[in-house]
Amino acid sequence: MSKPGKQADIQWREDGQPLSRAYDDIYFSSASGLEETRYVFLQQNALAERWANLNEHATFTIGETGFGTGLNFLAAWELWQETAPKSARLHFITVEKSPLHPQDLRRALALWPQLEAFSQTFIDGYPPLLAEGVHRLQFGPVSLTLIIGEASEALQSLRLQQECRDRLVDAWFLDGFAPAKNPDMWTPKLFGNMASLSRPDATFSTFTCAGLVKRGLRDAGFALHKVPGFGSKREMLCGTLEALHHNDFKTTPWHLPATAPQRPESVTIIGGGISGATIARALAERGVRVQLFERGPAPGSGGSGNDQGILYGKLSPKPGPNGDFNLNALMFAQRYYRQYCPQLAHFNGLLQLAQTDKEQQLQQQISDALALYRDQNLAQAISAEEASTLAGVALPFSGLYFPGAGWLEPQKVCTSLLEHENITRQHCHEVEMLARRQGLWHLRAAGKDIEAETVILCGANDIRHFAPAAVLPLRPIRGQVSRALATEASSQLRIALCGEGYVTPAHEGRQSFGATFKLKESATELRESEHRENLQTLSDLLPDLAAEFSTQAFTGRAALRAATPDYLPIAGPIPNWESLQSTYANLRKNRKLLIGELADYQPGLYAMGGLGSRGFTYAPLTAELLASWIMGEALPVSAELALALHPARFAIRDLGKNRPSVGN
Repeated sequence: MSKPGKQADIQWREDGQPLSRAYDDIYFSSASGLEETRYVFLQQNALAERWANLNEHATFTIGETGFGTGLNFLAAWELWQETAPKSARLHFITVEKSPLHPQDLRRALALWPQLEAFSQTFIDGYPPLLAEGVHRLQFGPVSLTLIIGEASEALQSLRLQQECRDRLVDAWFLDGFAPAKNPDMWTPKLFGNMASLSRPDATFSTFTCAGLVKRGLRDAGFALHKVPGFGSKREMLCGTLEALHHNDFKTTPWHLPATAPQRPESVTIIGGGISGATIARALAERGVRVQLFERGPAPGSGGSGNDQGILYGKLSPKPGPNGDFNLNALMFAQRYYRQYCPQLAHFNGLLQLAQTDKEQQLQQQISDALALYRDQNLAQAISAEEASTLAGVALPFSGLYFPGAGWLEPQKVCTSLLEHENITRQHCHEVEMLARRQGLWHLRAAGKDIEAETVILCGANDIRHFAPAAVLPLRPIRGQVSRALATEASSQLRIALCGEGYVTPAHEGRQSFGATFKLKESATELRESEHRENLQTLSDLLPDLAAEFSTQAFTGRAALRAATPDYLPIAGPIPNWESLQSTYANLRKNRKLLIGELADYQPGLYAMGGLGSRGFTYAPLTAELLASWIMGEALPVSAELALALHPARFAIRDLGKNRPSVGN
């Protein structure tokens, strides 16, 4: 788990204005913070005029230093809604070293009742745990990427080391506390990262005319103009990026296709489970036409087809790719399902119970890590007595309570996500062939040949059936879930429980429990032995409930999960494996060697899979990451985490360890 951001220490003045105790500075003008924002940032960047002239389906990106109360974001969102084409998308990237506590945020934004429709939606989506790193919040066509951390490092964390992917920002709001109060933010490194993330002719505006700001911006390549300041301020700065400085690779760029990303008009997806459904929806929302092929009779016919499934993440007390991804994926998923299919997301809480000494020790470490966050609302350590009260049944174990998690109706979720005007579905269509010919991908399904501009492989273990992805180290894991008729006693269970297994509350007269975990097994028939195994797992958690269920004949479902060796998903472009091996062959001699060359990648071919047993938790953020790769947008995670999910990571690790090749 990443360390907490240092939350803002607010002093509330007699006039109701917030002041930072750390910097002894105000967050916005005492005269009118909203009018200041509109003048300094919206007007001086000419946003109303630029947005009115955007093309259909265009993306406009704002970068900001100093998120503060979010007032600049909300004002920009309001103007965007008034002036931009309905099909366009606004991406607002902002950094904040000391995020406001939700209570302070709510109080500050209450000063602007005219923005209430926007501020309430924003506050509802505010992260329940303010960890350092990247947080992606989605509000329809408006995306907010909030990076908690020191400003220059936060901007650096988004850079993929490729100009065609890094130069994203169209306009900068250079905000934050005054240079005299907060000189540590206004550094040459900050201005350099701004320039590296800017499109040619990107604009900026800032309230200050301090000398260090002028020098830093000029050195970074910006042309400066002084204009009258707001209110009592005599002058301010605005300008345009004129000089583009080339940036050399700092690390081996094995993750980068040589070609610049081009917005596809259409995308073909193979696989209609939660991976295919979430990436299809992410692209459809961006105006891309999607054709999806599912070999089963309905969405979620494979591993995503259970009647009930729980939403949970495996928190870790330590920072690192697995813990960081689990944390961010869980928070993103909780917001995602409430937005896209609220009627299918039963998020009235989930209990993760500590059934073993090892799990108790781990949860204590997690609890200690969570205690560093002021009033976080992601998870709470609770006693067995408290757990019993929340669950409505007697429980002998302590655990972690996740008030914003719960359970889903998986197959219905997949179907709901695919109900979009830009998505067409082909069921009972197994794709038998995928090959590249004459600049297009050619597929064969149901006896028909299909041409595709861009293809995404989402078919879990079936991803490896296609030659370009055959080396990906995906492994099948069989899982069987059991279903029982709810009894009077079992219906008392109010929230989902998980521990060594899981059990859901009653829904439509039935309850689900399980699930088995059979590594490298690929059969999907129902087994009575695994029903008994699930019953025994349930008995260890709720013996009385298991005893009641034991007299029934169970129904259920068996399917295959796909997992990777490092238990992180796969999301990104698929390389030409021979080119990757030859280009970076010298990593066999020195895995830290800087090789500043780009390998060939399969044009327009991507993979999303390896979600394992937490597919519904992982899929929304993974799909947002993949959509960003495809569309050339800013990533919803740090560049470091994007590389940790990249399909080529296993091949590069094998080269560094001088192993024969990935997938063997």
